Amino acid sequence: MPRITQRDVASVMGVSVMTVSNAFNRPDQLSSDLRERVLERARKMGYTGPDAIARQLRSRRTNTYAVVFEEPLTYAFSDPFSVAWLSGFAEVMAEHGASIMLLSVSASDPKSLDAVQDAAVDGLVGLCGNQPAIVRGREIGLPTVYCTLTGTSDADSYVVIDDYRAGRDLGTHLRRLGHRRAVVLIEGSYAAIPLAVGSEHTPQGFLEAVEAGDPQWPFDGHFRLRGVVDGLGDADVRIVVAGPNSRESGQEAGTVVLDRADRPTAVVAVSDILALGLMDACAQRGLRVGADISVVGFDDIPEAAVEGLTTIRQPIREKGRLASRLVLDQDRTDRQIVLPHQLVVRASTGPAA
Repeated sequence: MPRITQRDVASVMGVSVMTVSNAFNRPDQLSSDLRERVLERARKMGYTGPDAIARQLRSRRTNTYAVVFEEPLTYAFSDPFSVAWLSGFAEVMAEHGASIMLLSVSASDPKSLDAVQDAAVDGLVGLCGNQPAIVRGREIGLPTVYCTLTGTSDADSYVVIDDYRAGRDLGTHLRRLGHRRAVVLIEGSYAAIPLAVGSEHTPQGFLEAVEAGDPQWPFDGHFRLRGVVDGLGDADVRIVVAGPNSRESGQEAGTVVLDRADRPTAVVAVSDILALGLMDACAQRGLRVGADISVVGFDDIPEAAVEGLTTIRQPIREKGRLASRLVLDQDRTDRQIVLPHQLVVRASTGPAA
């Protein structure tokens, strides 16, 4: 059976093809009575509307925007930061009738970048600043938005906080409490070169090793780490590589961080999730967080307040909303946005034991 077209409906009704097209695509061009008659006749003839793919090919637009990140797709729905960010992003997209595509693109697998090349989208946003994916999107002419300063230029669009200053605020807070022996817990996926989970490094040695493998490392983690170290001043700081960004990884890191004779008096985790996992490990060992050891995180997800975690608060949902507005509106003039952050002090920090 041949496929019914707009031309068939127009012929039966004795109207132009443009009239039928307007009934579906530009209803304001017709009277409500004529539009209803056209739509009713189309339904009876089995015509359901213009072909979406053909319409996209003609307009060269899909009204779909991709969010890229390194982790598996399930991460987007399980990580509290990602959930909050995506909620803000989707809120603005819904206001504009646009759709979202999630792309998991591993920086360590060049073939995965084909997903960016093949995606039928009108723009690309890096949830955690995945550099290779954003660069590829820019190379093929897509509007791109960063959520990190790493690798950006004066011509790039981004929505960030001052991660260096935020990290320095945490380090300074701990220094004022008398902490001179600290560990910074880094999420393992930040490292673009093989660094074993549980391995320990000096700040300089860690940065040199990672940057030698990937000069575009490690998104916001780079600035946070440098800020923390500078804020701690002349303290003895060690970097410990944890697993992926999860509470389990933070808990497992307790074996390296807590079960040692020279246990640190303070631990800085680059995310609240890792910090909360380390607090679980402290509880298992009978250590009182805030008294025997201080623990701080980063982001201020809802669980941080519940468990009394000292952290950096950043406007996560607003980050997502603004990233959405930037990629949707290419004529917007303020395209490099630095949002405020706040040090939130809770019970997980106290004077050095």
